[in-house]
Amino acid sequence: MKLAVSTLACPQWTLDEIIAAAARSGIGGIDFRGVGAEIDITHLTAFTVHLDKTLATLRAANLSMPCLNTSVTLLATPAARWEAMIEECHRYAKLAPKAGTPFVRVFGGSAPKDLDHREVLAMARRRLRQLVKVCQGRHCKPIVETHDDWCTAPEMLELLDGFDADEVGVLWDIEHSFRRGEAPELTPRRLGNFLAHVHIKDSVRIDGRSKPTLLGEGELPVRQCVMALREIGYGGFYSLETEKRWHSDAPEPSESIPQFAAFMRGLEASA
Repeated sequence: MKLAVSTLACPQWTLDEIIAAAARSGIGGIDFRGVGAEIDITHLTAFTVHLDKTLATLRAANLSMPCLNTSVTLLATPAARWEAMIEECHRYAKLAPKAGTPFVRVFGGSAPKDLDHREVLAMARRRLRQLVKVCQGRHCKPIVETHDDWCTAPEMLELLDGFDADEVGVLWDIEHSFRRGEAPELTPRRLGNFLAHVHIKDSVRIDGRSKPTLLGEGELPVRQCVMALREIGYGGFYSLETEKRWHSDAPEPSESIPQFAAFMRGLEASA
């Protein structure tokens, strides 16, 4: 089982602290979604002028970068904002082959109120095709997260109609599809070859808001999701995404990261 951790779990830690914690827990990858105050790592010298040093440090700790996590959103408006997102995709696609990263995560986004469903699909597909062209030139591919208006497998597959799995993939965030009402055993089976990466988390719903918890202490069917992935032969990474950057009351990373590693290995052993 390949394990990774998103830096959303440890927003106050330095790069060295993140690497050390992942290595201590025997985790094999880090999904960078910001370091410290900066959410876009392509603005950090550690991933630009000092990239070689960063990659050497990761290799020494037996760590890879399985997925680069962007803020790119297909339905972003106005047009000037979309142009800025194309530029962001270019920056991450340029970083990907240097870092040995196959995937660039993007969002579908929420439908603009002035467009009907047909127009929304046309916009999203057209823009996704733009991202595919950007990434193909850098030997990586965009993967769309189950999020916003595209949480379930049927919603995602409607968006991806006309695309091949070698062009684009799906990142399954187990929380969003479950909260939308899709049974965990169905999502990976329906996504099939499009399934490329997985975000693992747990939470409880309080007053309409999700509060992150340690794995096994919330309402999400983590075990069932992992078993469903095993049944289809999923061989990618399981990435912890305890969103402490967005939720100050989330578990501390000093607890959530080793607990994730132990919990997931327990599931693997019991299977």
